[in-house]
Amino acid sequence: MNAMWINQIIGIYIHSNFGFIPEYITKLETQYISLSEALSAVKYVQNKLNDCEGEIGVAVFQKFNNVLEKNCGFKTILNISKILSGQESSIEGLPDDLTGDDITYFKYAPITLTDVERSFSRYKTLLVDNRRSFNFENIKKSLVVQCNTLEGKNKIISNAF
Repeated sequence: MNAMWINQIIGIYIHSNFGFIPEYITKLETQYISLSEALSAVKYVQNKLNDCEGEIGVAVFQKFNNVLEKNCGFKTILNISKILSGQESSIEGLPDDLTGDDITYFKYAPITLTDVERSFSRYKTLLVDNRRSFNFENIKKSLVVQCNTLEGKNKIISNAF
């Protein structure tokens, strides 16, 4: 078998077993996705990887699971999501400094760095050196204005389509 056929066969295997992954990466990078939607996407990918056949499929599935198992933050997010959806009523296993009020703020918590990086970019103007005299009340007001401005832009964009 020549190299061209081997490359085509490998490409077919990759596409047929892992072709769904880019769609789910894009979904996880979407702004304002709820925590439960994001975790459902991760669970879907995990289930699809479990269905992959062959030695490579098994290795990819095991690697995916190992990454999730070693990520203690992911376990915490899973517990928080269960509490938010009513599947769990105990806060056991959550950090001690996390309050009930804090948990409610996790409804739209990003599980990828994309939203976090956007937030840092958006709010970096608040943290520049010439803002040392900004008091806490003014920072809160500035954040409200920025969030409302962003929300208005999103409504205009969504209404355009």
